Amino acid sequence: MGSSKGWINNTIDEANKCETKMPWERGLHRQAMIARRLEQSEKPTKVSLPPMPAFMTMAVSA
Repeated sequence: MGSSKGWINNTIDEANKCETKMPWERGLHRQAMIARRLEQSEKPTKVSLPPMPAFMTMAVSA
């Protein structure tokens, strides 16, 4: 088998050049954007959540 050091180094170099934000990097930026939008809104904003799944309720069935 040949050495793959050159391939690995090239892959690392290209990954370091990538400027695309990954989903785990966008969290704080997105939260700040939503907060600014809610502050600037003139009409009251209703935030709704989907209903809780049945398996997550506190009710215990025997």
